Amino acid sequence: MTKRTQLNINIDESLLKELKKLALSENLALSVFIRNSLRDIVSGERGKSLSTKQQPFTEKQAINCTSFMKGVFQKMRVKNIFTNDLDAFNKLLSHIKKSKQWNDNYTKRLKEVLLDDMATPFEAEELNDMSKSREYECPIYIGLKEWTGCIEYPTQDLICNLGGSLVLLIESQF
Repeated sequence: MTKRTQLNINIDESLLKELKKLALSENLALSVFIRNSLRDIVSGERGKSLSTKQQPFTEKQAINCTSFMKGVFQKMRVKNIFTNDLDAFNKLLSHIKKSKQWNDNYTKRLKEVLLDDMATPFEAEELNDMSKSREYECPIYIGLKEWTGCIEYPTQDLICNLGGSLVLLIESQF
C-alpha cells in the first residue's frame, strides 16, 4: 500500500468554493477531486481535469439549464416586487443584452421559455449557438448571475449537470 502524506495549503476562499463545486459536479469528495486533479497535472494531463474549454451543450444539459433558468426566474419574480412577469423579464433582459452575441431572436425565444408554461425547453443547438459552442459563457447564465446578485452562484457546468435542483441551494442569496 502506498504511504500517504498530508499536505496543508492556504488558498483563497473563492478558489475553495469553485473546487467544491467542481468536485460536486463530478460526484467526488473534495479531497478525491483535488488528489485526482494534482495527479493529472503531474502526469501531463492537466487539460483533462482543469480545462476551461467546454464541450458543446447536450440535449440533457439544455433541459437542465432551462429548468434552472425557469426556477431562478420564478424565485426572483416572487422575491422581488415586479409589477408582473413581463416587468421581471425586461429587468433580466437588461442584464443579458450586455452580451455581444445576444440578438432579438434569442430574446423572443427566452421570453417564450420563461413566460409560457407550454413552451419547450431550450435545445442544445440553441444554447450552443448563443455561446458559440461554449467558446463563451452563455449570455443567459451571465445575465441571471448578475440579475440575482448571488455571490455563490453555481458554475455553468454544475447547472448543466444538476439543473433546477440547484435553485433551492442559492435562493436565500437573492
